[in-house]
Amino acid sequence: MDNSFPDPDGITLEELNEDTTSYLIPEYDDDDHRDRILKKIFKNIFEDQLASWWIDEKDWPVKRDLRIFKQWFDVEFHSIVEDIVNDVLIDED
Repeated sequence: MDNSFPDPDGITLEELNEDTTSYLIPEYDDDDHRDRILKKIFKNIFEDQLASWWIDEKDWPVKRDLRIFKQWFDVEFHSIVEDIVNDVLIDED
C-alpha cells in the first residue's frame, strides 16, 4: 500500500511536515491505556488529516485501519501541554 496521494503541485512532504497538527486526548495512566485511547480516536484523526490534505476522497486509502494509520502518520505523545495565553478558549466548531 502506498501512503501517498498523487503529486500535488508545488508541495513537498517536507513542507507538509513543517507545521503538524496536535490533538488533545484524554489523560492516560500508562502506554496500554494510551494505546486504547488511540484505537478509539485514530479514525477521526485519519479522516481529518486526509481531508486537510486532499479533498478528493477517491484517492484516500480505502482501508483505514490502525495499521495503515501508523504507516501514513508519525504519532508522538506528549504528557504535558502548557497554555500560556491569557484568553478564553474558542471552539471553532
